[in-house]
Amino acid sequence: MINNPYIEKVKAHPNIITKSEEASKHKWKWNEFFWNNNPIVLEIGTGLGNFFSTEASKNPDKNYIGMEIKYKRVYNTAEKTIAKWWENFVVIKDFAQKITDIFADWELELTYIFFPDPWAKKDRQKKHKLLQEEFLTNLCNKTKIGWKVIFKTDHKEYFDETLEILDELNLWEQSRKTYHYEKDIEEFDVTNITEFEQIFRGHKLEICYIELTKK
Repeated sequence: MINNPYIEKVKAHPNIITKSEEASKHKWKWNEFFWNNNPIVLEIGTGLGNFFSTEASKNPDKNYIGMEIKYKRVYNTAEKTIAKWWENFVVIKDFAQKITDIFADWELELTYIFFPDPWAKKDRQKKHKLLQEEFLTNLCNKTKIGWKVIFKTDHKEYFDETLEILDELNLWEQSRKTYHYEKDIEEFDVTNITEFEQIFRGHKLEICYIELTKK
């Protein structure tokens, strides 16, 4: 980590916040940070920024916030978004579990969660999975009533486990649920997918997809 060339680049970047403590100062005040009252769209796990940068540049009437933990991915996400002539965004380098510190209740309109690590190799790793009861409850609290979370994964077991948790919580309406994303979702656009999805498509893996609407 000491020799990581992206550390200083990330720290110096005007569109990156490196600590949740700094981001938390904008809780309830993201409209002041962005100088507007536009809806907030969050992507958890931006990867190298393919999807995030495209969506942000296509939707100037929304404020985009990304969360990513890897220095290189954070930096590339920011640079790709700027390269598409859009600067009204921010990428936060921190764990998704920090959303309770960063966002107020009902502050998010839409959240994308694409291909989180399933932590499926060993039973003891399951505690690291993002989509567990506590996180899904917290995310619901941060989401406006009637608005959405969109989740995609190539890992069917993770998808099924998440569905079981969602059924137990009963906080979300589950709509547009499929184990065959490309076949069943008409808005699928091969030019606007994450780099991870590009890899999974190359391996002919099916993508599981669900839209959740807060009750």
